[in-house]
Amino acid sequence: MTAANGEGSRRGRPRLHSTDQAIFDAAADLIREKGYDGFSMAAVADRAGVAKTTVYRRWPTRSHLVLATMSSVMARVALFDSGDFRADLASFARSLATALRAPGTRRLVAELAVATAQRSELADGFHRLFVQRRAVAMDTVEQAVDSGQLRPGMDPELIIDQVSGALHYRMLVTGEGPSDAYAERLVDAILTGVLSLTPQPVS
Repeated sequence: MTAANGEGSRRGRPRLHSTDQAIFDAAADLIREKGYDGFSMAAVADRAGVAKTTVYRRWPTRSHLVLATMSSVMARVALFDSGDFRADLASFARSLATALRAPGTRRLVAELAVATAQRSELADGFHRLFVQRRAVAMDTVEQAVDSGQLRPGMDPELIIDQVSGALHYRMLVTGEGPSDAYAERLVDAILTGVLSLTPQPVS
């Protein structure tokens, strides 16, 4: 009876955020160091300082763990509506730039890009995660259009793509983590536009 009660209390315990985060951090570190094929659930457990059963109870496969890890990373980068779209977009750009500057992020993103191209279960999971996160960001852009902060007919997807695409490009291709100042300039360029509205005389 005592053992049964003890087992019941363990099952009823809430999951600890600190334990989840330690596992996410360990998984990300191992992917950076060894690539997707070079990390295992056992190695993640050892790096996080938890039992292997703790990891498997939460995520039954490596794919589940990788998707949960990326979801936790993406949760730190979000576009919320405060009523000031320029400030909201700048905050989004700065938080993404901060995430992309983290040591090893270039390797992590590159490894996951290869893994998703080769494994349909990962590709499908990342697509669902991308669609969910993107829908929240697009809602904020659409609200800015409705409130008159952006001109009618503005393409919400284009704005999000310009910000996230430029920051990822700078990190992946140039090898430079985008600075907060660069993120701010990028937002200003996108919102102001780069073409002159006044025709220039032809010399």
